[in-house]
Amino acid sequence: MSGQKVSYEDTGAVIMAAGGGARRNAPGALDVVGGLSHVKRVVLNFQRAGIKDLILVCGEEEDTLKKQLRGFGVTFLRIDPEKGTEMFEAVRLGLSYCRERCSQIFVCPVDVPFFSAGTVERLWKSSAEVAIPSYQNRGGHPVKIRRQAVESILSYRGNDGLRGAIREAHAEVEYIEVEDVGSVSPAGERKSDQRLEAQYRSELSRARVKVQLVNTKPYFGPGMVTLLKQIRSLGSVREASEKTGISYSKAWTMIRTAEEETGAELVGRQQGGKYGGMAEVTKAGMELIRKYEELERCVQKYSDEKFREIFQSGTLMVNTDGGNEL
Repeated sequence: MSGQKVSYEDTGAVIMAAGGGARRNAPGALDVVGGLSHVKRVVLNFQRAGIKDLILVCGEEEDTLKKQLRGFGVTFLRIDPEKGTEMFEAVRLGLSYCRERCSQIFVCPVDVPFFSAGTVERLWKSSAEVAIPSYQNRGGHPVKIRRQAVESILSYRGNDGLRGAIREAHAEVEYIEVEDVGSVSPAGERKSDQRLEAQYRSELSRARVKVQLVNTKPYFGPGMVTLLKQIRSLGSVREASEKTGISYSKAWTMIRTAEEETGAELVGRQQGGKYGGMAEVTKAGMELIRKYEELERCVQKYSDEKFREIFQSGTLMVNTDGGNEL
């Protein structure tokens, strides 16, 4: 992957941890290889590539997944079992949720956890309506879908999943040839999983930086960014807190703390109602998000450069399952 990340400000990723269909015997989101669960590995792969707007479609494991991914800035959607158990229903839910704010959306099942960040960048650069990674003429994941193809894909009512939806939508499809066997390798076979995990372990080694804004106390970080973005989309603090996996009372505590420390109203609210009243992110709130994300990109870029300079230029290479936190 190139040393300079592209900008993914309006790009999201839908990760399917529910809806098995033909893959119902596939490994679960919480299965572990090399010290990392499949779901955490997929999340880290996207985050390493620079994608922050991550949507996880869950089933009955929602509560456990929320605990495992607390602090990762993930939005959680629970699929309605009455709408079916096919994986495409999970795809449909995720695409419907983020189509308004994302011009490009990656889609990936949780049982394909070994794709590389470089593959994500290659797909992102494609101008096609649908971009699919290809390794030795085999299509894989993640699949990138542009906004203009989403409506046609959502209207699909056939039985051939995402592949059938793309075909019936007559979308422009580009297969991107990548040197990434992980993109075409579903997890599940022990020896193969161990080989892939060892192959991609070095890519996970990094300096992971968590940027927090502090005045008299810490008041703004990744969790607050995710919360405000969900409030902007949903118009409700209660619904936003549910989607981000935090309690309603904690959400308001975070908002009030940030407002006290900045001296600005970040969330406009109208009290009352069954769902806790309406809420909207103010101009000051949106400006704070913009400045925070600009700072975060600058800090991460500097951190990546210094990590390569310090750790990858000599014989010592710190190699851990979850990355190096400096």
